[in-house]
Amino acid sequence: MNNTDRPSSRSALRRLLLVAAVVLGVLVYAYGWRVTDISLEETQDPIRQDSVTRALRELLSPDIFDQDRTSEFVYAAIALGCPEDGTPIEQPAAEPGKPQVTVSPDCGRGGDVITVQGTGFAPHADVFLRWIPPSGQSRPLVRTDVDDSGNFTTRFEIPRIRGSQGETHRLEIEESWPVSLPYFSATTRTVIEKIIETIFLALMATTIAVPIAAILSFLAARNLMRQVQLPLGNVLVGFILLPVGWVLGVTLLSPVATLGMAWGKELWLGLVGPLIALAGYALVDRSVNNVELSLHSLGYHARRIGMNILLLVITVFVIGALGGLGIWLGERLQVGLLADLGNFLGTLGRLIELVITLITGAGAAFFAASVGMELTRDGLKVLTGTPSHIVGGILGAIGGALLFAGLALIANIAALLTLLLPIMTAILGMQVVIMIFNRAVKPTVLAEGDARQTARLIVGIAGAVIAFFLAYDLLETGRGLVDGRLPSSLTWDVLGYQVQSIVAKAALVGGVLSGVGGLLAGTRAIFPLGLTIYNVTRTILNALRSIEPLIMGIVFVIWVGVGPFAGVLALTLHGIAALGKLYSEQTENIDPGPLEAIQATGANRLQTIVYGVVPQIIPPYIAFTMYRWDINVRMSTIIGFVGGGGIGFLLQQQINLLRYQDAGVAVLAIAIVVSALDYASATIRERMV
Repeated sequence: MNNTDRPSSRSALRRLLLVAAVVLGVLVYAYGWRVTDISLEETQDPIRQDSVTRALRELLSPDIFDQDRTSEFVYAAIALGCPEDGTPIEQPAAEPGKPQVTVSPDCGRGGDVITVQGTGFAPHADVFLRWIPPSGQSRPLVRTDVDDSGNFTTRFEIPRIRGSQGETHRLEIEESWPVSLPYFSATTRTVIEKIIETIFLALMATTIAVPIAAILSFLAARNLMRQVQLPLGNVLVGFILLPVGWVLGVTLLSPVATLGMAWGKELWLGLVGPLIALAGYALVDRSVNNVELSLHSLGYHARRIGMNILLLVITVFVIGALGGLGIWLGERLQVGLLADLGNFLGTLGRLIELVITLITGAGAAFFAASVGMELTRDGLKVLTGTPSHIVGGILGAIGGALLFAGLALIANIAALLTLLLPIMTAILGMQVVIMIFNRAVKPTVLAEGDARQTARLIVGIAGAVIAFFLAYDLLETGRGLVDGRLPSSLTWDVLGYQVQSIVAKAALVGGVLSGVGGLLAGTRAIFPLGLTIYNVTRTILNALRSIEPLIMGIVFVIWVGVGPFAGVLALTLHGIAALGKLYSEQTENIDPGPLEAIQATGANRLQTIVYGVVPQIIPPYIAFTMYRWDINVRMSTIIGFVGGGGIGFLLQQQINLLRYQDAGVAVLAIAIVVSALDYASATIRERMV
């Protein structure tokens, strides 16, 4: 009996839950229906129906072609208010061989219907009727067609014109017929020019976004990054040396880059200088490699570091020389077809000149970090027990202070960015509390299992919440988040230097938390560097993708002005985020078999990616790239509405002026281009994928 009742009870409960879910769904959609103000009353308004009908009719009647036409004019007289004696209104004298028109009646009041008949017109000609009052300001009436015999009949209402009773007005009848073959109208020629601009706007944005997104996609692929794990001590050493390397690079390498720029602006020096530098490096590399050194000897490390420094110096010099050479060519190539090439090379040269300091600083920073990690790897390995934890605490305190000081400087950019500090504090606080829990609560007290994991999670969340609110209060986050103000500009005196108070406070908080964390973990603890980079990259991509290109376009229009350049920048930034997500997800779905086979041969990580990952992702990457170009063409239409150039800017002007026939040409051009790109994309995928 119990066996039969139990399934019956479960079935009844399941049906009850299903009914409740349906009712809840209906209520949700009913609320949504009201919130979105869905109503059919406005659609039934005759005025709105006439307006939308006219707009659709004109959009579907695009002004694509034009013809040269000739015109002939015939006039008739109509009086507003008929004479009391019924005398006919005097009409203009008829000319022999010319078209003739009769109006019936030849007088009336505003709103009366007049019939117009014409004879002797050119067959199939267009006829335009206009009302011309004594003031001379004409009003369009109707348009009609002439039949095969040269006759037409049409009707119109007399315009209601105040203060003109008893006056005689003129009716102008214009006969028009084509005298040439059809050709593209001025609107079509303008649309073609703008659609070409749109295609290349989307192409430039896609081209720039693809390499950046491809690089970021590897950093945002969990299956590749979760394997990247390093000892905490090495990570902290590398992080601490990043700002040191940046300062050294900007100080010592910027003059080298400036020298390269100066040489590049002199044609022969710009060509010969990089060749001499590269040849010199090859000669030095061959010479020093002839000396045999033990793999782990001091001399081996010194030679390797010295050659890498030399390579970095030469790379910076060559980049600077190429930038200077591009500027030189841009200034010289200003004639004919070469002007476009000169503008392209000159812009690239100016871009290199603009970012060369960033290049030198970033290059030196990562070089210093890698050298420091390599030199300290063996030393940190031998640290065990208490020394490992003490060194970990010291390195953690320094690294945390630098990290939080950097975040505090970022917070000075905008009020909302002040939220980064309490968020990072909460993350660190959670990790520190969990480490304390693991040390304080031994498995003998609370065995490993679901209960221990739940307790650890609760303790971690509590620590994160407490750390967040403490940092929120101490670092004055409410000043930015609630009041919308930047951090206080008050300063502290730190070792004789005036430091902004929020920077000092943040460095103190970060130093204490990271110091405690490093002390508890020790230098030999495994740090998930890959997953950290993965989460940071994903967060950045998600943040960029959440901002509509339209908003980005508004910001870039303010920065670079109205035109397609603003559209390129907006679509590039959004394209990096969108393609980065698509690329990374494709990378996460690759077959792991080839990777395992390549790793079994002893291949390093770079070789595994080149020979195991890249061949699998190239076909979908090509497909996603073509799809993104298609999206950018369509999206540039909306970008143009805020001044981002391309066909959208022209379409916005035409719609604002109610020129729907001209707008129809632009819409048709967009549809043709998108369809062409879709077919081209399908063909390329069929042949290459």
